[in-house]
Amino acid sequence: MEKTRKHLAFWVSLCWLAGQIYIAFVPVQGMVIKPLHVGFALLLVFLLKPFIKEKPLLSAFVDAVCFLITFAFMAHIVLNSVRIVERIPFVDDLFYFDKFFAFALVILLMEAGRRYLGWSMTIIAVIFMLYSFFGRSLPGILSHQGVDLISFVENQVMTTGGIFSSPIAASADTIFYFMIFGAFLAATPAGKLFVSIAKYATRNSIGGPGKASILASGLFGMISGSAAANVASVGVITYPMMKKGGFKPVFSAALLATAGTGGQLIPPVMGASAFIMADMIGISYFKIILCATLPALLYVGSLLWEVHLEASKQEIKPEEIDAKEHLAVIKGYLHLMLPIVALVVLIAMGRSLMYSALASTVVLILLCQIKKDTRLSLKEIIDMGGDGTKASVIVALPCALAGIVIGEVVFTGLGLRFSAVIASFSANSLLLALLLSTVMIIIMGMGMPTSAAYIMSAVLLAPAMQNLGVEAIVAHMFIFYFANMSMITPPVAIASYTAAGIAETGLWETGIEAVRLAIILFLIPFIFVYNPALLGLGSIPAIAWVFFTCVMGIMGLGIGVIGYWKGDMGWPMRTLFIVAALLLIVPETISDIAGLAILFALIFVQLKRSRAAVQSGS
Repeated sequence: MEKTRKHLAFWVSLCWLAGQIYIAFVPVQGMVIKPLHVGFALLLVFLLKPFIKEKPLLSAFVDAVCFLITFAFMAHIVLNSVRIVERIPFVDDLFYFDKFFAFALVILLMEAGRRYLGWSMTIIAVIFMLYSFFGRSLPGILSHQGVDLISFVENQVMTTGGIFSSPIAASADTIFYFMIFGAFLAATPAGKLFVSIAKYATRNSIGGPGKASILASGLFGMISGSAAANVASVGVITYPMMKKGGFKPVFSAALLATAGTGGQLIPPVMGASAFIMADMIGISYFKIILCATLPALLYVGSLLWEVHLEASKQEIKPEEIDAKEHLAVIKGYLHLMLPIVALVVLIAMGRSLMYSALASTVVLILLCQIKKDTRLSLKEIIDMGGDGTKASVIVALPCALAGIVIGEVVFTGLGLRFSAVIASFSANSLLLALLLSTVMIIIMGMGMPTSAAYIMSAVLLAPAMQNLGVEAIVAHMFIFYFANMSMITPPVAIASYTAAGIAETGLWETGIEAVRLAIILFLIPFIFVYNPALLGLGSIPAIAWVFFTCVMGIMGLGIGVIGYWKGDMGWPMRTLFIVAALLLIVPETISDIAGLAILFALIFVQLKRSRAAVQSGS
């Protein structure tokens, strides 16, 4: 039975891939593409995730029914495509089968979400559905006129305002093709190339294995689209190196989690959420890349600095590695970096994201054929395409479920009410609104893929932030950062738990240590809200100054967090370094000057102590 499921899933994935390639060259209406995109994702879920694994016969029956209803829905869309595209929502009558399949699709999505994503997102979608039906009974600002069942299913399935709203549009038009590109990169020696580049670049550095883990996670994570997948893929290679190098298990696991999560913040690909952001805001993806560059450099730089300090504190010497071996790997596979270069160039030239990803994938396949040891057979190419297609379910499914939330937030007017609630609780204070939003984003993101956490948080919170004077791209970048942070923040921290499993460390202690190492990530979004120059928005002098003060702040913060620089420090000294760092990070000229003065004074004192300790020791 299981073999039959996998065989059928393979052919379904190839059909999905073929359909996506077809629409890349032949114009097809969105109200046909998006339902079929969701349909293919559901077919794979019902094949790959049995109803109840311990009861194969019952699962086979239930899954077969779900599979057939989904297939019938897809056939209904194709056969009635002209009418569905041309009908006027809430004016033209719904046919009987329209109502049946619309209602069935919502139920099937709930069940698929339960199987593939767990209960958290499914429960949230159900809560918003219940709010639609029973909101009239709620008191005060949350009350609305109520939604009947027919209006609900029409809004969700027969318009572009619900399930088939912007998240699924981004998934079908963009993210799918980047998942394919990522699958080919991961399956070819390009993945091995990333690790060798990271090891070679850090070969003579203090704490080299830890720094190599950060760089490898950044290179792999920007195309993997999943923090947990990044941690798992890179962690199994780099954790033994860190353990052998002398890093403590909890520190190593936390570093894997924070570096793996940060991979999605690094241009040019940035996982899946950035594509959705571009679609939701209506700006070019290249602008998002530019805005994300400086914060990404700060984040990666902060982790490298913390690893350097921790290695110095633990007296970990530079690792002896076979540089010639890694250099040989780099020389042998360096040509496989060209597809990423091609991707960036095509995006910068203004080509569509769909075209850029497809063209880059073709370039990668062609480059692999140059050398015998990287050459791909037709079967391997097909298998990689199928694997990438199956991996796309993890994005398509939460995007569809998030569409249910979006549909009801807009249809009931909850978005406007939510903005009023935020404004009321924060008393129109931007700082209080940001702190409240931070807590809500992390809570909503618990146990969810980053893309799903971002979508739901953006729908609910971005309008409230914009009402307080925050630019749209700044508000969405703030939400994007904290949607990623939910992956490492306890009590539900998927990336931290994945790293803990690899290192065999405690879940809570790993999560808490990850938050400590990623403290700068908690601060960066607040910095660019108050000073958008960090996102490259403003004059060159303003951008340069805020970047400089943030770099200095990161230096001080790292010293305070690790508790070491030219010698161990007690808490009074560590606290002063943290205070200096926070003054530098606060976007005010007076605080910057005060922070620099305190930081340089502390550095002078610590250098003097270090020299005195050396002289007394000698």
